[in-house]
Amino acid sequence: MHPFAVFLKKHELWLMRRVRDYALERGYTRYTSTLEEAWRISIVGLTDSIAAGLAISEKPWELGPDEDFAADPMAAFGVLEARKHRSRGVTLEMFMGLMKYYRQAYLDLVRMSSPFLPTFPDPGAEDTDRDGELPARFIERVFDRIEIAFCAEWSRRETVNSAIDELQTTNRLITNEKNKFLTIFESLPTAVFLLDDNRRIVHMNLAGAQMINPAATVGSHYYSSPAERIPFPWLADELSRFLENAMETEYEHLIELPDGNKCQVLARFRPMQDISLNFPGTVVILRDITERKRAEEELKQVQSHMLQQEKMASIGQLAAGVAHEINNPIGFISSNLASLQRYVDRLVEFIAAEDRAVTHADCLDAEQLRHLRQKLRIDYITDDARQLIIESLDGADRVRRIVQDLKSFSRAERHENTLVNLNEALETTINIAWNEIKYVAGLSREFGAIPLIECFPQQLNQVFLNLLVNAAQAMEGQGHITVRTWSDGNSVFVAVADTGKGIPAEVLPRIFEPFFTTKEVGKGTGLGLSISYGIVKNHGGEINVQSTAGKGSTFIVALPISRGK
Repeated sequence: MHPFAVFLKKHELWLMRRVRDYALERGYTRYTSTLEEAWRISIVGLTDSIAAGLAISEKPWELGPDEDFAADPMAAFGVLEARKHRSRGVTLEMFMGLMKYYRQAYLDLVRMSSPFLPTFPDPGAEDTDRDGELPARFIERVFDRIEIAFCAEWSRRETVNSAIDELQTTNRLITNEKNKFLTIFESLPTAVFLLDDNRRIVHMNLAGAQMINPAATVGSHYYSSPAERIPFPWLADELSRFLENAMETEYEHLIELPDGNKCQVLARFRPMQDISLNFPGTVVILRDITERKRAEEELKQVQSHMLQQEKMASIGQLAAGVAHEINNPIGFISSNLASLQRYVDRLVEFIAAEDRAVTHADCLDAEQLRHLRQKLRIDYITDDARQLIIESLDGADRVRRIVQDLKSFSRAERHENTLVNLNEALETTINIAWNEIKYVAGLSREFGAIPLIECFPQQLNQVFLNLLVNAAQAMEGQGHITVRTWSDGNSVFVAVADTGKGIPAEVLPRIFEPFFTTKEVGKGTGLGLSISYGIVKNHGGEINVQSTAGKGSTFIVALPISRGK
């Protein structure tokens, strides 16, 4: 393709908009297409005509008195356009006027781009190209030929005689096209409204009309008089915001229908796609999402139930370890209480003897009391009893913390966000999982200074528990787990790294799939990471993994500090 033709092709969008602006300014858009694509096609046709001429000769095609312009490849576009526009009832004067502005747009482009235009090779001494003069002349002659061909086609005798027949035929075709698109519009199951600048309904299809009047029939609004137009009944605030910023938006809204039923709709607002500005207004599409919202609510309940089941499964899996953790302090508390019981018996015996000695107050009783104090080891009991009580209180506190963490972890989820410090949430979860970890790995905490985040804490505890238990179960021999937290100001990050066996590269892409597991039978359901992935996504976050077989894995959870409403 000639370089100048390539240049024009590259700037077709600019040309289309330039012509449209001229047409708007001069009022031609009252009679032209409202859609940008129609204008683009006309520019493509003209540019192709120019390219066809350049392919034959690079010199401007000068005019001659004996030429057959109907057979001219560059004029073929003009002949075709003459037939199309004449059949639509466009006058010769109207079309020729608009064509002048098409010509002007191309010449504007040439003159504005003259320093950067591709050079016409070998123009010849008599045709030296001065500042884009040759391209401009070429454009002028192409449009001259198109316009002459247009006039020749328009004025042919047989053409004049058949003009009325063409107009009648075209009118029938246009009427049929209108009826076809009206039928499509009325048949749409989604409610569609066209509002004017006063927010009154200009057009609406059957689905929209029945939202306002259940007795509406097909086409009832289309064939009504303009006086019967009614204000748009819903979403007034959202519509006002849309008209202020003119950005395409959508909202979920609960509307009450005339029969008293309520309907959840997804409302979308769009400006009319009319570059001619003949038909201003706003298109409002209301899609009934009542069933979808009901299904989403049911799915949410199922997911909540699954999450609770996974929690219970996790607690069941850790039950033996938790029992062991509780048994240790309970064991020494019981032993301490038995010792305390014996100590108390001796103290009671000693106090009774002391009371008798005080009553008689003789030296023999005092000596006997001293021997009895030594025999009953009263001084040792006094010191040891204090220590036993301290140990028992500590053990009881350990049991209280374990039970409290279990209760917090297994509690059914509340349906509102809570401000939470993830460092504290991790401590709770580590306490729950500790017996699973302590026999196979050491654990380091590298907690950074992080802000509170809006979240569902029980859900995130489940995520952290899954990651910690997986890390412990990945160990082959004694290993190490590192839990790290930090923030970048927008998000809080939690990393759980282990020195276990790692994840093979071929299965790494599948680890978040439901029911996929690399553990042996009985050690996992394959739901832990899948549920964790869903929880993190529902929080607007990300969960990623880095793993090397034989060296270990690192799971990184990123959570936004504030969740969007």
